[in-house]
Amino acid sequence: MKKLFVIFSLILLFSGCSVVHINEQSYEEIVNDVLKEDFNIKNVSFSGYSYYLPKGVLLKKNHSLNSVLYYNHKKMYLYVDLLSYYHKVKNDYETSKDNYYSLKIDQNGKQGYLEITKISTKYFVEFMYNYAKVEAYVEEEDLKKTITQIAYILNSIRYQDTVLSTLIGDNSLDYNEENFNIFKATREEGSFLDYEEQDRSQGDEKIKDENKLEIEDKVE
Repeated sequence: MKKLFVIFSLILLFSGCSVVHINEQSYEEIVNDVLKEDFNIKNVSFSGYSYYLPKGVLLKKNHSLNSVLYYNHKKMYLYVDLLSYYHKVKNDYETSKDNYYSLKIDQNGKQGYLEITKISTKYFVEFMYNYAKVEAYVEEEDLKKTITQIAYILNSIRYQDTVLSTLIGDNSLDYNEENFNIFKATREEGSFLDYEEQDRSQGDEKIKDENKLEIEDKVE
């Protein structure tokens, strides 16, 4: 019986569904339930790191350390801070009483935060964990579903120390975006998303077929 439950749980995970009844849970309960899961699954790999995209989340663009994702027809921006991971920079986030929601995260020896800011009729989500950050603008009714998907992505990130040692030692990484501090919430309209909008005219886009996920720069 226990084996059947495990198999059923994995089927739900791969299908993009959550075992958690998210509509009945608080944001903190959703985050804690997803981040406490210990799984090592990946379907996207780059030099120095890999991660898992749940079903329904599309990779639309990637450039060096950042990726543009789409979920429920809404854009999400993922930024992976390899330099901070390599040097084991500590998170110094402080919760804010002025925002719609603010949560400091400390799970599995990894730190981060979830901050939600109401901007006009939408909600700006900043979710940082495991030396990576996702930003998104979503409607209120989509907040819990979006946060669940982001939590799975951030929790799935795995770093490859040997590769990173070579890349950082040889100065092979492009740190043009390192002026962004993922450990500090913007608490204003999203710097990552605004930067991506400004940068997309520079010819670095690689559009993905929405029905097919292509994996580039694969590292085994």
